[in-house]
Order: sequence, then structure tokens, then C-alpha cells
Amino acid sequence: MSEIERGTNKNLYIHGHKRTSFEQKNNLSSLKKTLHFKRSFTFSNGRKVEAKHVIIPGNKIVSNTVVHTINPRNQTALDRQSVRDIIEQIRERGVDKEGIAIQHQDKYYLIEGSRRRYCCIETQQDLPLWVITDELNSKEIYEIINASQSSKKFSYREVGKQYLKQMQELGFTTNDDLAAYLNTSSETIRKRIQAAKINEHLIQIFPDAEGIPNSYYSKLAKIEKEAEKNNLDIPTLCQQLRSEVNFETIETIEEQQQYLIHHLTMHVKNMMNQEKEIIWETRDLVTFSNKDQYARISRNSNGRKVKFEFNRMNINTIKEIEQMIIHHLNKKEKER
Repeated sequence: MSEIERGTNKNLYIHGHKRTSFEQKNNLSSLKKTLHFKRSFTFSNGRKVEAKHVIIPGNKIVSNTVVHTINPRNQTALDRQSVRDIIEQIRERGVDKEGIAIQHQDKYYLIEGSRRRYCCIETQQDLPLWVITDELNSKEIYEIINASQSSKKFSYREVGKQYLKQMQELGFTTNDDLAAYLNTSSETIRKRIQAAKINEHLIQIFPDAEGIPNSYYSKLAKIEKEAEKNNLDIPTLCQQLRSEVNFETIETIEEQQQYLIHHLTMHVKNMMNQEKEIIWETRDLVTFSNKDQYARISRNSNGRKVKFEFNRMNINTIKEIEQMIIHHLNKKEKER
């Protein structure tokens, strides 16, 4: 299983079974005790690069740093909810673990640590970084990303988007191709890519959208498939659900997410039932003097399904109709 996701082994990296060696020379729990200011990175090809220790002042982070395009973390999903596990700690005592960046001219491009960057901007705390000045290729950047994960692992969706990007860059056409390249299973690739392809509206409806349980993605994919199959407009569906949910009595983000996946499932089922009622066209075959008596025919929108309904009809009449239908259909079948 690839390291660039929640709950995986930090020693693995995205490009194979070899290990990326980081010779971290400080090994400290707090930056306030930092005694060493250099760190080396050794890649799977044997290449070694040095990193220098840099502290970006809180009021300079926006102008001096950007998030590297290869960094898988979804930056649009970063908000107070998604960083709730670290922001107050950073506000109170600063950042305990450095991010990692590449320096180009006067800019620092973060390949790891974008959540800490966001928190430092919000709280005006300084941002410590290990900065590599050597040029790195994309494979080496992926290795660092996979071996340097912070407390919050990348979601299936974030990983899947990187997988799709890699497949395009490498010219792969199947999940099996990428699985062989990354020395992982095709099922691992499939699940992450499935998550990456889910309609954005179904993801954004959740608080801490990139922090939902990974088990939700298969459920959301099924919801999307059912919605498309029944011609339901997903943006409208999500907008309606948003107007109906009430989180006032639900305290935690996790409980809100659980509430939403349940109600999203039920909402789609209800809309599908409403849609089915709409697409069936029904008319009376005969008009009876008794208002409770009827003989009706219903057709769906494409005419492929037909239903006959009878109420308060004589049992012998129903048997005659049944026999007539059977006789007619058998006759047609023999004529084929």
C-alpha cells in the first residue's frame, strides 16, 4: 500500500519497493531545542542532497512560500475544520516539526507541510522548514512526500488524483500498469482512483471534505452512479440536502460526516422514488360508474415497461383477461 495516504507505513514511497533514507540529525520533539541545522536526504538511486534549516517569519509566509504543485494535499479543502487537530497547538506553542521545501530563487516551494503553513498564516506563527536547494525531479519529490508524512495522512482522493497524474505522465492506460510500476496491488490503485473521480459536489458537501473516512468513497461512488442512472442532477441534489441538514445538535465533525453520508443516501433514494413516480404515465382503460372500480394502464417514459391495474373487478373477468394475455403472447412467440 502506498505511503501517501492515511494509516500507511511511512518508510514506503510512491515509486517502488526500495526505501528512501532520511538522515535526520536533530531528532527532536521541539524546535526550541534544535541544536543541528542540517539534514540529508538519500534517494533510492543513491543520490544524496543536503537541506538547510530556515525559519520563515509569520508575516512573510504568504509572500515567501507557495505549495509545490506535486504536493498531493488538496489546498482548496484547507480550513479551520480540516486543521482542527493542530491549529490550537500551533497557536499556543508554534510548530514542532519542520516542513520540507525546495528553494527556487527567493521562493520556497513546500512539498510537505502545507497544513502547518496554513495554520501559521492563520495564527501568525513562524514556519520552520528544511530547505533543499538542489534541483529535484518529480520521482525524488514523490519519495520525500511518501517518507515524510505528517499526522494527517493523505486521503484516498488526494492519492488517487496523484495516481491519475502519474498515469498520464508515464503513458499508462490501465490500473495494472501503475500497480506494477508502484509495486502495489491493482485493487489499491482502483480504490484511490475511484475516490479521485467522484463528483466534486458530493465531496464538498462534507465538513473537512478531505478528512472523511476512506470507507465513504465507495458509498459516494455508488450514490453518484445511481443518481446518473436516474438522471438526477447532482449539484441540485447536494444543494437541496444542504438546505435540509441541521448540525446544531451535532458537536463533532466526525458525527456530522456520518450524519451526512446517511442522509445523502436516503435523500437519493427518496429522489429516485419521486422520479419513478413522475416518469410513469397512467390512463384509464374504461370508465366505471363505481368510483372505486378501475382498469388502468401505465407506461414508463421510454414505453418499455407497461403495467395493468384492476380494482373491484369480478374474479372471473380477471381470469379471462389473464388467459387472453397468455394466449396472445404464446401465439406471438410461436410466430417468431
